[in-house]
Amino acid sequence: MRKNTIMRGALAAMIAAILAGTSGLVSLAAPQSAGKTPVEIVADSIDYDAATGIMNANGTVRITQGEAVMTGARAQYDTKKQEGHLTGGVNAVNQDTTLNAAEIQTYNNNTHLIAVGDAILTKGDKRLSGPTVEYFADKQYALVPERGKIEMPDGTMTADKIEAFIQENRAVGTGSVHIVSEARKLDATSNTATYYGEPKGQSKVILSGNAYAVQDGNILTGDTLTLRLDEKAMDAQGGRTRLVITPQ
Repeated sequence: MRKNTIMRGALAAMIAAILAGTSGLVSLAAPQSAGKTPVEIVADSIDYDAATGIMNANGTVRITQGEAVMTGARAQYDTKKQEGHLTGGVNAVNQDTTLNAAEIQTYNNNTHLIAVGDAILTKGDKRLSGPTVEYFADKQYALVPERGKIEMPDGTMTADKIEAFIQENRAVGTGSVHIVSEARKLDATSNTATYYGEPKGQSKVILSGNAYAVQDGNILTGDTLTLRLDEKAMDAQGGRTRLVITPQ
């Protein structure tokens, strides 16, 4: 028989942290009142051990809090350690934001979230993905420690590691960076790259280390390249640079 329940307190804090943590590459902060909103948990079975503080929900778990909905096969939360673990094709949706992964773990009073297994964080028209996506709520910082990818409407960036600084609208790719934008007719590679999305209309990417960029058929290489995306312009700094212009 399916059981329903409404729970508050520590479990509500865990769900609020996870669902607030899916607010994407613009803002991942949970509203102050999130922990006061009732959390409805629907599952095939729900068990809570008051002595150990462990809650287990199993079988087609569906967790709802306000407009936020999360589903998975199993959920466990330690109310004493304030650590949670959700598994089985976890999907969290909150307005225009989704987080998908095989499993999600929460640590440090729900301020540190780790999504593991083809993790994809989507906010509006932006996606951050990799085998693992970590989010630190107190720092407004997201990390893809390996094989990271950022997708935006006008292009993508892949790298061995990607860091996203949410409030600054800034992303850093480290190791084997590759940027592709068909809209801007741009293809670039480097050892590291920093993307700046602000101020609006003045977005840019700074490539460092073995930097190479092709735009509209023109090739620019150097130690450091600055790509002014909205102006479709490229600058080179430091060391020897090389420019090859293709006649239009």
